[in-house]
Amino acid sequence: MKILVTGVNGQVGHALLHELTEHELIGLTRHDCDLTNSDQIRQVIDQHQPDLIINPAAYTKVDQAEDEPELAFKINRDAPKVMAEKAREYHIPLIHFSTDYVFDGEKEVAYVEEDTTRPLGVYGQSKCAGEEAIQEVGGLSYIFRTSWVYSNIVHNFYCTMKRLSQERDVLKVVADQFGVPTSNLFIAKQIKAIIPQLHDNNTGTYHLVPDGSCTWYKFAKEIIRQTNPLFNLDNLHPITTDEFTTKTKRPKNSILSNVKIKRIFNLNFSHWQSYLNQIMAEEK
Repeated sequence: MKILVTGVNGQVGHALLHELTEHELIGLTRHDCDLTNSDQIRQVIDQHQPDLIINPAAYTKVDQAEDEPELAFKINRDAPKVMAEKAREYHIPLIHFSTDYVFDGEKEVAYVEEDTTRPLGVYGQSKCAGEEAIQEVGGLSYIFRTSWVYSNIVHNFYCTMKRLSQERDVLKVVADQFGVPTSNLFIAKQIKAIIPQLHDNNTGTYHLVPDGSCTWYKFAKEIIRQTNPLFNLDNLHPITTDEFTTKTKRPKNSILSNVKIKRIFNLNFSHWQSYLNQIMAEEK
């Protein structure tokens, strides 16, 4: 199968390139295809005529999006719409990745796919608009919402905690926001298992996260405990969201239920901590 993958320098795109080696892969960076240029997106898809489009590329700077809404919407809404249109034209599937930030975090239990979206900031709004644009186009489209994505490449919470635990003696991490840490390796492995099952009877929106959940504080504690045994964990202090000011409000609860995706695609997931262990093992 010929698969076109966007954003291969990003966390998920990078992992997909390494996981889907049995396929003919066309990996695109922003230099190969400018996602703010709709004509170029169409041209690239016409040129390669893939059997499947996977779009992990996105504008992900949550706070900066407040100052760059036009750019965020071009990449997170307009580009996926064009991909969906071309996928429908060629009668091929489109896999698109979205985010827990489409929800406001006020729900007290895990979010299911059918819950009403209510994003808090421009980033979440642009990703939500991307979902809606794809759904309006129709065709063989799959939207996989994920959360708290991390890896051992580029900038993310995992890499940041490792670095800060080496640089500082005392750390403070938010302990009243809840979610599901999701490694790029986990995402890529599940997509590999899902691809052979893509069919016009199972299109739609799915939550792609491991089992379990935690706070940012607990996630940080587990990262530091395993990667930097010299750090005194008594100096890792839990704080409230109010004590950690950001330009954009984050959802308090962004736990996503993965029941639907496991049932529809017959998948078995492990606890998020086991996938964190895989990331660490890969580094070694």
